[in-house]
Order: sequence, then structure tokens, then C-alpha cells
Amino acid sequence: MPLYPRPHSPEWFDALEAYNPLQAAHTKFIITLAGRDDVCSICGDHPCSDHQLINDDVDPISVPTFRLCADCREIRDIIFDETFLPYL
Repeated sequence: MPLYPRPHSPEWFDALEAYNPLQAAHTKFIITLAGRDDVCSICGDHPCSDHQLINDDVDPISVPTFRLCADCREIRDIIFDETFLPYL
């Protein structure tokens, strides 16, 4: 069983609302605009895939799983030096 909830699941939104309500609200808005939940958590693009952030400095109470398109994953890697693995 994965340690963190699958992106865009009810459990994921519950955890994200407790940790970062602004990000949760943004993602809900993006999903509403897209009319579907299998879109990037950040920009709403499709195709995308589920990822887990694996940096050493991840806050233990954070929600380090995301549904990201290739562009947003690359931007987060370049700007924030974040490393992701596929969420299985």
C-alpha cells in the first residue's frame, strides 16, 4: 500500500486541504475547468501521470504526490530542483 494517497482521490484532497488549502482549492478549480480529474494538478493539461516527490527535504506532513503533465514536471525539476518517481 502506498504511503501517500493517489493524486485527486478523496483522501488526497482531505490531506491536501489540511496541509495546503490554497493548493487544494487551486487543483479543484483546475479540475472543474477541465471537466475531468485526469488532468495535471497545476495547469489542467492532459496527458499527465501520477508522481511522488522524493527529495530529502520533503516535509513529513506534506502531500508529496501530484498528477503532472510533462511540462509542469520539468518546470518543477528545473526551478525547484524536485525529483519525482512514478506513483505506483
